[in-house]
Amino acid sequence: MAIFNEENFGKPISKELSNYIIYNQKMGNIKHTAIKYNYNPETLTSIVRGYRNLNIRNSQMVTDLIKTCIQNYMSNERTKEAINQLIQRANEQN
Repeated sequence: MAIFNEENFGKPISKELSNYIIYNQKMGNIKHTAIKYNYNPETLTSIVRGYRNLNIRNSQMVTDLIKTCIQNYMSNERTKEAINQLIQRANEQN
C-alpha cells in the first residue's frame, strides 16, 4: 500500500493526515510502531505532529501507523453502532 511518493518526502505530513492519526491512534500505537522499525517513539511522534519531515526511510513506519489507525477507526465505528442499537432497543422498551 503506497500512501506516499517522492513529492511527499522532505516535508511534514499534511495537517489533515496528522489530525487523523492523532484522533485515531490508541495508547501504545506510536510506541509499538516506532519500536517495530527501530525508531525512538519521540521521533514518530514528531513526524505525526509535523515537527519532522517524512522521508523514504520513515515512510513505511508512518504507513504502518496509518493502517493501525484505520483499524482503530473501524473498531470504534462498530462499537458506536452496537451502542446505538442498545440505545434504540432500550427506547423501544420504554
